[in-house]
Amino acid sequence: MTCPDCGGTFVWDDNVCSSICKKCGTLSNSAQYVLASHTESHDSSMHQNSLFSSAAPLKNIHKGWNLAGQHKEARDRGNAIAMSIFITSVLTKLKNPGLSPRAEAIFTQAMTKGKYRWGRKAKLAAGASMAIALREAHKSDSLRDIAFFLDDSPLSLSRAFVAVVSLLDFDLSSSDPVVHIPILLSHLQSLLHPESSTSHLPPDLVAILTPLSSHAVLRTATSLSGIISREACAIPVLQSPTPPIACAMLILALEAETRSPLPHLSELANALASRFGFARGVVTSRYKASYDLIEKWIREVPWLDQFVYKGKGRGASARSKVPKRSIVAKGIIDVIQFQEEIWTKKMSALGKASVVIEADPADEAGKKDEEACSSETSSISELPELRHHQPRKQRKTKDHSVEDAHHFLLNPLSARSHTLSNHMVSEGPGASTTRTSPILTPPTVPFTTHLLSTSSYDSKHSPSRLQLLALSRGGGSAEHICDDELFVEGELEELLRNSEEQEALKPLFRLQWQEEDDTVAHHADCGPQTARMEVSRGSGRVDMAALARILGGEEAVDDEECEVESGSSAPATPRHVQLDAAEEVSAWRPLSPGNAFTRHCTSMDRYEEEY
Repeated sequence: MTCPDCGGTFVWDDNVCSSICKKCGTLSNSAQYVLASHTESHDSSMHQNSLFSSAAPLKNIHKGWNLAGQHKEARDRGNAIAMSIFITSVLTKLKNPGLSPRAEAIFTQAMTKGKYRWGRKAKLAAGASMAIALREAHKSDSLRDIAFFLDDSPLSLSRAFVAVVSLLDFDLSSSDPVVHIPILLSHLQSLLHPESSTSHLPPDLVAILTPLSSHAVLRTATSLSGIISREACAIPVLQSPTPPIACAMLILALEAETRSPLPHLSELANALASRFGFARGVVTSRYKASYDLIEKWIREVPWLDQFVYKGKGRGASARSKVPKRSIVAKGIIDVIQFQEEIWTKKMSALGKASVVIEADPADEAGKKDEEACSSETSSISELPELRHHQPRKQRKTKDHSVEDAHHFLLNPLSARSHTLSNHMVSEGPGASTTRTSPILTPPTVPFTTHLLSTSSYDSKHSPSRLQLLALSRGGGSAEHICDDELFVEGELEELLRNSEEQEALKPLFRLQWQEEDDTVAHHADCGPQTARMEVSRGSGRVDMAALARILGGEEAVDDEECEVESGSSAPATPRHVQLDAAEEVSAWRPLSPGNAFTRHCTSMDRYEEEY
């Protein structure tokens, strides 16, 4: 058999289990299969080892229950590729795609040296690597932006950043002005409250700065530094070393808290610049650049006062009617809020860069990445004397709900609530005050216990204090509950009117009592008949005379007609009886037919008319 490529002859070779050309080395058939028993030794021990070391399709004895393709090397390789894509995506959104190789190299070193597990800690290490790459390029580390893309808190990312920097021994100069602001605040406090009697600052400036809150100033300066650092690329002055920028941010924060421009700006800038050993002109130049940037942002905020210029034109020579420093000082807080909202909408529009990594089984078994990250970073940041203070393990509290339900089902009528087992009211011969307890509040009383312990219970109303005390004491008599225990401290006094209310209501009561006395005296003078008419007259809004004419006819009746009516009709019970100068009024009965019937019909006709 000749070779189709060179025309040479094929020779069988046992090593490759195929025919091979002597000249060019071409195999006649590269897809050859051979049984393992033909090549391996028939030794029993070697055969057992070969079975254990061979790649099983369902189970690998040495490597646990991982399926084929799911070993640690394959998982780490897939996670590394996913994390590389994630780092490139985040840096592209931060407009720094050229730093991706450096960030990936830092991340690989951190994972190898720190032996971080794949999971949340690996994501934080990737974020810290991106921040380190940005800081090496003399740019803002953008910890807050990276934390947004990681879907984590900036504090956790800052701790991971410190841990990675300490792990890899990086010597980085801070590019964030916020680092120097606490130092400047301490220096400013020492200037405002010097040990000597005189201060290096002017007295009127000291009087303005002394009442300000250092926490509010620090918060405003931090927020202002964050929004200005995003625009620092367009302003060359703001890309310089950070201490002068921190001084400018502090001055702007002080003006934002006072909402007015500070006097003696050059003296204040000189005092802050002396802390780092540079001239005040460096601080004022950064202050002017930041001031111009905030002035541009104020024009974008619709609710702020805009600049009104004198005369015509709005060029560099035009002057504003109101000083620009006053408008800027009043609008810094609103500008910060407005820019934060713009940043949130911008980040939401970009979307969070999602990364899917397969966590280590050890993390799923018990160790959490959050605890590992916090413990490692805390060991770096904590003081040595505070490291021995470890958080104590919380003790589990026993839940008595199942036990209470068990006792309730066994004997519902005698089941006592667990919340009522304690003493609610001080019991003792010498106890004069009542001790209130939160367990007397109605929500803590089980509904079923109170429902079965009383016969008159309305589910719409919560149990009263007397019902609760009777339930807890086993009775509601005076032997079980004293009178002073029926009200909590101060409850009875709230029901009674105080002296001021009594004095305010006395004129009203006196007026009402005087009217009643006048009415009684008038009735006594007019006689019994007039008194009866006054009593039966009713409300003044109803014409009683017209009502009487409608129901019973004319009131003026002769004595004879009255006698005929009394004789023909059944004897009626007298309505008014006069005994011993006392008037008794009997029960009311319906009115009998009046004189209109007696005039035109007989008694029989009236009987038929009624029935």
